[in-house]
This record gives sequence, structure tokens and C-alpha cells, in this order.
Amino acid sequence: MFELRRDPVTGWWSAIVVDRAFEHASFTVEAAPVEGTHCRHCDEAPADDEESVRRVTLRPNAFEVVPAGGEWEPQVELLPDGQGSWEIVVGPFEHHERFADTGPHLAEKLLRHARDAMRELGAAAQPPDDPVYVQVLQTHGRQAGARTSHLNFELYAIPQVPHRVAEEIGGAARHTISRGACAWCAMAESEEASGTRLVLADERFVVVAPAASRSAFELWVIPREHAADFSQLDDEALGACRATLQRALGSLGALGDPPYNLFLHSAPAGERLDQTFHWHWELHP
Repeated sequence: MFELRRDPVTGWWSAIVVDRAFEHASFTVEAAPVEGTHCRHCDEAPADDEESVRRVTLRPNAFEVVPAGGEWEPQVELLPDGQGSWEIVVGPFEHHERFADTGPHLAEKLLRHARDAMRELGAAAQPPDDPVYVQVLQTHGRQAGARTSHLNFELYAIPQVPHRVAEEIGGAARHTISRGACAWCAMAESEEASGTRLVLADERFVVVAPAASRSAFELWVIPREHAADFSQLDDEALGACRATLQRALGSLGALGDPPYNLFLHSAPAGERLDQTFHWHWELHP
């Protein structure tokens, strides 16, 4: 039997099977290795520095944009100049472990570099004339689209807001107007109180399996403190985020070593969404 469940933020519907027993064998897909014995990130990393974290621009002007306005033509010309960038925050020499298994100091250092890169890329934007959304993500396993097994976070500075995030921004505003409260604050409070879909909770964060999940074992890491922009976190809050994020990723160990995509949802650069939006991580095994 299926239940139709509606995402309270976006309004999107999901069909959830609710009358079948859990079969572990149905979810034992192991993350496939990405590369063999050679790793170009190890080639570029200083072999004598075990704490080296580098920010590397893989492709500047990475995205072509179709011009807005005008009549549609079968052969659409792209803007001559690319926009945005594709960067990677990469860990030290021979660090090919999962982020969940990384030492706390190094894991926090990676997150700090990602946060600082978001600040820098956001400061360079000039919204609304030059909108930029900085998408931070991590992929694990070839099935999830990973290009390397080297410890890293990817950053895409793109000239438009991703559709999912845009839907969240609009839905969050409607929720705040109609109910007078942040959708994610309300979700964290209600899920912790019921415990039905609660994965873990600590002083700073709540981790839940959303009711209208779009993938099996989807998890959301939601900060208790209401804030729209991850890039504005101070070092103390970042350390707490690191600890909870590693615990959330570590919980996937119950499935073995599944491939996954991890996405940060944060406010677009330069946009003030303090009253309505709530940054969070979304994990999709």
C-alpha cells in the first residue's frame, strides 16, 4: 500500500510504501570505486603535509546561459562568455576515506574552506544584475556521479538558483506568511517531539527522515538556530555542524557503504531571506 505525502515546504508529493517489511538485501548497493591506483589530487597535494586542504578551480566560466527574453528560436545562441565556476575543496595527500570517517580537525577544516569559498564567491556577485547561487555538494561512489574518491567538497557558482531551492524559497515564504513560523523550525520541533522519523538530535541540530522523502533513507540535517545563509556561520557553529554531519553520514553504515549525494541548501548570494528560509543539508543515498 502507498501513502501520498506532501512536502510541507514545496508542496511536492511523494508515494511512500508503508505496508512492507524492511529487507536489508534490497538496500545493499556498495559504493563503486571511481579510480584505480592513480589519483591526480594526490599528485598535486604536498606529500609531507597531512593537514593540507586546497581550493582548486577546476573550470572558470563553467556555465553558458541562454539569454532571457525575445522570441524562441530553434537554434538558440548561448551568451558568448561563460559564467560561474566549478571548484573543489580537496583534502590532503592519500586521504580517500569517507567524510564520516575523517578526523574531526580535518573534516572541520574542509567545511571551513567551503564556507569561506561561499563567502568569497558570494561577495563577488552583484545581484540582481549578476545573480549567483553557490552549490556545495559531495558525492560518494561512482553510481552517485563521483569523479574521484579523494576527500573533497565541490562548489558550483551558478548564475541561477537551482529549481529545488527556488521551490523551497517560495514555499518557505508562503508557510511563514500563512502560519507565522519557519517551516524547518516547525518540522524540527514536531519530528523531535514525535520521534517517528527522528534519526538523531543534539544541542545544535536535528536529523530527520522527511515524511515525503524522494529517495530511500533520505536525511535532512536541520540546525535548531534559525538562519538562512550557511556562509555566515561562525567557527563554533561550524564545528557543531561538522560533528552532526559526520554522525548523520555515519548512520548510513547500517546499509554498508552506499553511494550518496549530499547537498547544502542555503540562501542565494546577496539575498536577504532571514525571516523565511532555513539552511540545511539534504542527504540522498
